[in-house]
Amino acid sequence: LSQAGLPCYSACEARGVAVHVAGVFASGLLAHEEGLYAYRAAPTQLLERAARWRELAARRGHALPALAIAFATLPACVDRVVIGMATPDQVRENLEWLAESAEVAPDVWHEAKAVGLLDARVPTP
Repeated sequence: LSQAGLPCYSACEARGVAVHVAGVFASGLLAHEEGLYAYRAAPTQLLERAARWRELAARRGHALPALAIAFATLPACVDRVVIGMATPDQVRENLEWLAESAEVAPDVWHEAKAVGLLDARVPTP
């Protein structure tokens, strides 16, 4: 939902700094449509943006959380992605989404740029 970290990722890549990314599900908004973002009620604008991402993911045959994981791994400097989980069901679900994230084709990101969901400056494969 947010691509505000792009300058930081670029600086890390330029300096060879490994990055660990957490919060890829935006406090659950991208995983379960709970309506929370940063652990507060999500503003309407973010709810609408998440819905547009969910539609794109569905068109491409993916769950939105799998897309979120794949997006988090796009920058070359990302060394680890941290995914929170509290129950055995969440562990299973996250492992499924992780496996699915490896199947996300590069053209998903090109479509996301074309429809205005992804900043044109975000490096994509």
